[in-house]
Amino acid sequence: MLRQVADCTARWPFRRWGFGEGIALRGLLATYRVSGNADYYEFAGALLREYVDRGVGMKNEEHIAPGIELLLMYEESGDDEFLEAARKLAALNASFPVNRFGARMHRPDMPGWRQQIWVDCLDVDGPFLVRLGRITGDEKYTRQGLEEILGYTWALQVEDSEEHSGLFWHGYEMNCGNNGQLWARGNGWALMGLVETLKLLPEACKARPELTERLQRLCAALKRHQHADGLWHTVITRPETYLESTLAVMTAFAWREAFEVSLLDEGVFGEMERKARSAAVRCVDEQGALGLVSDATPISELNMYATRPFGVFPWGQGPLLLMLAQESL
Repeated sequence: MLRQVADCTARWPFRRWGFGEGIALRGLLATYRVSGNADYYEFAGALLREYVDRGVGMKNEEHIAPGIELLLMYEESGDDEFLEAARKLAALNASFPVNRFGARMHRPDMPGWRQQIWVDCLDVDGPFLVRLGRITGDEKYTRQGLEEILGYTWALQVEDSEEHSGLFWHGYEMNCGNNGQLWARGNGWALMGLVETLKLLPEACKARPELTERLQRLCAALKRHQHADGLWHTVITRPETYLESTLAVMTAFAWREAFEVSLLDEGVFGEMERKARSAAVRCVDEQGALGLVSDATPISELNMYATRPFGVFPWGQGPLLLMLAQESL
């Protein structure tokens, strides 16, 4: 199944870069590490090399570029050009304005989006910057990553609702506050970003207790809302919306990672992780495509989330590869 999913993922027409493409490359690199099949390494490396040669950190839309994957390729290859490209991407991130929570607003050039943030960025920025700090030994990157992930959690995580406490809103805009819905895939991005950041932080880091507590509240909320078959509704708190698979794949992967480093208690969340993993596997067809994956979803009213079509997308395939590669270790 891992090979089939990887081959299916490599057929995606990468745009360099659309959101979710980075995690697809991350999944292909994980597949290479457990399978030894260099084709996946070379495929990801060629895309990243083209990006580096073209120039990194030159346009605001690169906020969705694969920073973590540049660092993974540097660690695999030892090529300093990938590390230098990651530094340039970090400098672009540092150039963005911040909102009142300290979260970076990545598209100040776009009317209508100048003061908007998206939950998706929790998996992109914090883990990348903290990993860059760890690799280089430069604390400025670690501080930058912590400021980013803390600002996003302060802006987006529900605090004032007993039923919804711990879940994440899709977005926050300076003039209107939280917007969008309590979107399943968005909560998957938040979960993965929190786990990956915490895995990289030293035990003595002052931000670690707060981030751990926020992770645990998110997981408790996900446990309350998981469907009996292991999936979640695409708007988590709205059972009239359809069941969607990406959160199940993301949670299965992230929870297993969290159990292994004692971030979460497997006795509390283990059954939920196993249900999510089984549900995800049932959604994979014989060509290696993950089913029940919704199309790119803009911040909007409930009906937008409830009517997005299904398809084969890198934001489903990438987490699925990470989950399957994890099982092969």
